[in-house]
Amino acid sequence: MCFDRLLTTMDYVSKNDYYEIRFASMITNADKDTLLELYQPLIGATACALYLTMLKQKRNADGGTIFKMEQLLKTMQLNANDLLSARHYLEAVGLIRTYESKSEDVRCYIYVVYSPKSPKAFFEDVLFSGLLIQAVGDKEAKRLANKYKVNLTIPEDYKEVSASFVDVYKPNYDDPSFFKSFGHQIIGRDHGRAQLAFNHDLFFKYIGENSTLDASQFKKKDMKEIERLATLFGLNEKQMANIVVKEYWVNGSLHLEFDKIKNRAEDEIRVSVKVEEEKSKVSGNSDLASKIQMMDEVAPAKFLQYLQNGTKPARSDINIINSLSKNYGFGNGIINVIVDYVLSKNSNVLSKNYCEKIASSLAREGCKTTVDAMNYLKKITVKNTKTVSKKPVVEIEEDNEDDEISLDELNILIEEVEVKKNGK
Repeated sequence: MCFDRLLTTMDYVSKNDYYEIRFASMITNADKDTLLELYQPLIGATACALYLTMLKQKRNADGGTIFKMEQLLKTMQLNANDLLSARHYLEAVGLIRTYESKSEDVRCYIYVVYSPKSPKAFFEDVLFSGLLIQAVGDKEAKRLANKYKVNLTIPEDYKEVSASFVDVYKPNYDDPSFFKSFGHQIIGRDHGRAQLAFNHDLFFKYIGENSTLDASQFKKKDMKEIERLATLFGLNEKQMANIVVKEYWVNGSLHLEFDKIKNRAEDEIRVSVKVEEEKSKVSGNSDLASKIQMMDEVAPAKFLQYLQNGTKPARSDINIINSLSKNYGFGNGIINVIVDYVLSKNSNVLSKNYCEKIASSLAREGCKTTVDAMNYLKKITVKNTKTVSKKPVVEIEEDNEDDEISLDELNILIEEVEVKKNGK
């Protein structure tokens, strides 16, 4: 299969340029096999060689070493155009990301290197598997897929006797150790586009199957909002494609009315709660790890649904979590923490003012993860228990939809936010 070059008139590499290599992921020998077997038919031998050369250079050098482009060109025996073309192929499939800094005399690059997709993720991606079939043919693609198949069918006369984590370690989740965080810069198993929970390519595949629309008719801001709503309501690419096709008006001044799309997305969460999902719904710190995992993974609309025994959330509640997502940019985990916290402190009433007050506090505190948010709210709850006991109790107005809890009590509950970090 022949691939067109990806060069443009703005692309340029000089032997006088400098570059630095950084790893965004752990990369193993198994990843190299995946690169050569599955990626090479898509990107070519030169791009594979460039990727492996970068790995070798980085591992043989000290952490902050800067390399000169001239040496890379000599090592690989390539001219600048071939090197640039190979780099573009690596960028296109998510194996590297390139950052450039220009000055009058020199250009400097940072190449951030990601691991290849796992074989499972590769074959489940419609674009990657489709390109592989085009490159090597259907028969060879099936042979490669079969090579990576696993057999997990256990005969019926076998019973699992594996020890569980809890059986062996008997963890005490109330221990402060479980609230520690080591930051977000530790290397993991990321690859270029794996961070996107919503697959744009798969979304457009379903769009094409159900309409005459294509990717060119969607703006970048449109896709950002579509992805946000899909994440908020826990909908997959096919569900969102079906909704968008129904609400796309080719001749309208606004092709997409996102209020209507939000309402349709809300209607999609009518599914009942399964038994195994109910098991994940926990209370108290004894199941803290399970609770954190659930908050990270479950869409806020569905989390609300679980908390009320599978019944569909009220539209006013949906509007609150939509506001937290849209106005504060929080991910699922932090939104779920806010919802859980407010319901527990406010007699199971989800107050908009209360949620926004907590959200503002978490934003000012710089909370980025579910654990950050839970840890912070636990600290202010412990501190303000003493403060509340010294002040008159504020009665909650149950018949007021907008102000279920007074601002005085809110200020007490999150007083720590208003205190500077200098110990005053």
